[in-house]
Amino acid sequence: MAGAAEGSQAVVVRFPQDGGVMAGTILCGVTDSPEGRGAAELADALSERLGLRLVLAHVVDGIRVVGVEESLTAVQGRQGGERLLRAVARDLGAGRELELRLAHGERAERLAQLAGEEGADLIVIGSRTMGLRGRRLRWKLARELEAATPVPVLVAPPQTRKRRDRRLSDASAGLKAASVG
Repeated sequence: MAGAAEGSQAVVVRFPQDGGVMAGTILCGVTDSPEGRGAAELADALSERLGLRLVLAHVVDGIRVVGVEESLTAVQGRQGGERLLRAVARDLGAGRELELRLAHGERAERLAQLAGEEGADLIVIGSRTMGLRGRRLRWKLARELEAATPVPVLVAPPQTRKRRDRRLSDASAGLKAASVG
């Protein structure tokens, strides 16, 4: 069981004694970007490793008014969000069922609300690099979530595809040189 001491921000994770599945939930905010997909991959790995339920969530900008016909923009946003969630779930799925949630509104507010509704023990979001050589991270959503919910927020490190590809090509070149020599 995962829980936090009352009045404390510390998170205590207890592993089941019988080797069974832990009770708990990870809520992952998903966006259609390498950072958003990286966050989903991290949340999926944590969920599987710890035996926690995983809920993928996407927040569509805008306000949805109940009882009022949706505008074309709102319909397109909702449909795009649904496609994104299904695509990420399909990519991560690997034979297990993932839960999907789509919400309308301001990102931090809605993710905090979804975390409460789902009983989340952890929220996972992506990050982006900025500035000189990407050394500074954009933490705006994390700061907003910190103010909106007591649930701990894990910021997935930014994807460094270019650097990783360069390392792989350097390693391949090194292996070729070693096999020739």
